[in-house]
Amino acid sequence: MPLTPRIKRSCQIGIAALACFAALAVAGIATSPDAPAAEPAHVPEGLVVASPRVCAALAVYELAVADDFGLRATVASTALNAFRDADRVPDCSPGVARAVSAGFEPRRWQASLDAVDAVINGSFMISPDACVRANAVVPLSTADGDEPANSPVVARSQCVISNLAFVEVTP
Repeated sequence: MPLTPRIKRSCQIGIAALACFAALAVAGIATSPDAPAAEPAHVPEGLVVASPRVCAALAVYELAVADDFGLRATVASTALNAFRDADRVPDCSPGVARAVSAGFEPRRWQASLDAVDAVINGSFMISPDACVRANAVVPLSTADGDEPANSPVVARSQCVISNLAFVEVTP
């Protein structure tokens, strides 16, 4: 099968993601189970991860802890919308380093990538429209125990999934 530009680009992104994880592992990012979690993850000098696919997958990996494909796809769509609205993808290498150094779960990472890919290629459609337009995710529960029903975000949110509010914020 000939390599089309789209397949080449997908391979380049996948290779870049694998290279990032390999570089992080080689640089000693992975920690042992008895290492203190409070230490910040080390990002190798010069490492920049600004792939929309990888950075959206990181958002999914961090926010969508439930095993729910719809939730993962909605987080992916929201992250991609935020990147589009900002006209750039931020450097997510610190987040990638943090994820890899804190009990990295390969299965969950692959599920995150799968959700991003499904949103990008259109094989999974987000619904309702309020979720489709979202470009920000707001956790409804807080560390101080504030109930989601008391959150001001709930009053204006029309898309809530698994204790996360997906809202449209004007840039």
